[in-house]
Amino acid sequence: MNETRMRLKQETIAAFSPDSCDLDAVKQNIRWYASINLPHGALRAEALPTLPPNMQGLADPSLAEAEDRQRQQAARQTEKALANPALVPQLAVLAAQDRYDPFNWQKNLANQISAVVAITGCLPDPMQLKETYISSLNAVQNTSLVCQAQLAISFDNPQLLDELCREGLITFSSQHLFAPSEQAYIAGRIGDALSLIKAVDEDLHDAIHDMISTIACVRRAGCSGTVSSMIGLLWLNPDASWTVLDFAENIVHEFIHNTIFLADLVQKIFVTPPWYAPQDALVISAIKQYPRTVNIAFHSLFVAIGLAIFMNKAKQSTRALELSSGLVETSDGLKEKAAVYLSAFGSRMLDQVDLKQHASA
Repeated sequence: MNETRMRLKQETIAAFSPDSCDLDAVKQNIRWYASINLPHGALRAEALPTLPPNMQGLADPSLAEAEDRQRQQAARQTEKALANPALVPQLAVLAAQDRYDPFNWQKNLANQISAVVAITGCLPDPMQLKETYISSLNAVQNTSLVCQAQLAISFDNPQLLDELCREGLITFSSQHLFAPSEQAYIAGRIGDALSLIKAVDEDLHDAIHDMISTIACVRRAGCSGTVSSMIGLLWLNPDASWTVLDFAENIVHEFIHNTIFLADLVQKIFVTPPWYAPQDALVISAIKQYPRTVNIAFHSLFVAIGLAIFMNKAKQSTRALELSSGLVETSDGLKEKAAVYLSAFGSRMLDQVDLKQHASA
């Protein structure tokens, strides 16, 4: 970490006070987040939050997941949104003006500090912030993510595999493991991808190292992923066709999810659980482009924006253009639902990336 970054970290921690972030509200938000997202966490079990009045929808996550798959199948026959070349330059402005929170280092730092203080009751040592942050998450999540400055790459850590099983991400089977002959190659490509990210955006590279404990490499459905009950972790499932750019895209993708999980943990973005999916709570996903819950669509909008910004900076204009194709429809859909399904903080996050508003300003 460069000296300027460390000095800013020291100054931010020194200036922190419980009044500056409303610590009681942060603690309440953590309890809310835990009641929805941390069924195996260490906090006292509480009843699920009461849904807003007059709202009806599935309260069973497994049923909601089945409905989501049905909507995905039905959407395969529909026409996808067309890319809009005019959007890509506007996305770069979002990051340059610090309106895109996942790439805003100071906002991520403030959220990390708030989480640590709310969970531990103590200000972190600037030199040990990452280790303290991950340790604090472990205490709440009942996880055992590695607490070290370096980014860990895991293939077969038994305790981590047990926790992935507990969260329903894998089963107790060797089919999820990469062969020893594959592990060195994958670890090397992850290193190359991180170097690429650093060459494109050093601040983003440093933020990934500051906020992610472990990249777990496991064979399972999907290319990569995160889970809201294991903040600080991302998993990859690379195949032989992946280029270094593919590794980089998936790492950045899952990092963005992690920043949103953290913001939701301490600030509260959503007022309903992610599986709450009545018909009037569905919005077209910016990435998969079929109707999904507000929570998932919100994540998709911010992931698509961030990846388009990153790919544009990496001179991958075609991919940046592809990623921008669903942004307007998702943004418009979320704005329609914000008053009911997003908190005041979540609505402000959304307003900051309102391309139409800032383009006409």
